[in-house]
Amino acid sequence: MNVGLTGSMACGKSTVVGFFAEAGWKTIETDCIVAELLQNDPIVRKQICERWGGGVFRSGDGDVDRKAIARIVFSDTAELNWLEALLHPIVRQRWIHELDTFSSSLCLVEIPLLFEKSLESYFDLVVCIASDTSVANSRLVLKGHNTTDIAQRRSRQFSLDDKIRLSDHVLFNSGSIEFLKRQTLRLIQKIQQR
Repeated sequence: MNVGLTGSMACGKSTVVGFFAEAGWKTIETDCIVAELLQNDPIVRKQICERWGGGVFRSGDGDVDRKAIARIVFSDTAELNWLEALLHPIVRQRWIHELDTFSSSLCLVEIPLLFEKSLESYFDLVVCIASDTSVANSRLVLKGHNTTDIAQRRSRQFSLDDKIRLSDHVLFNSGSIEFLKRQTLRLIQKIQQR
């Protein structure tokens, strides 16, 4: 059983991934794969440096400055397209390989742009996690994003309403973590009984 997990920004995807992992599922977070590539892949790092220069690397430790890259790509569609063309094929290859490796297991893959990139056919079902926009925006502000940054990022994704409509199941995360966990565990039980 392969399940895709998606949702809008700051809805709690990573928290839900954690609940699935606690329940014994194999889990894959595509954002973690991206972070690993930016940190450790010499070819990816070289291409980024050639494209945007050394200013997108932190001077102290040489790590990629993800906020600097975000400022570039979310204000210029051509730059976002270039970055996605660089990263997405590698990321997709990695999680597909993981699914093949775990073929006899229960597996959850978190993909923020699952519907935008037409990846739903890889999964037996898709779960969307949703939050009220005001709640999600408050979470993003606490993480250091401003309203312009949030609006730019949201404009690059399907609306939450569209993601909900396209999904097989929806989890709501505008309340407590306990409520989200109860919903998630109920959903896991339902999936495992299929």
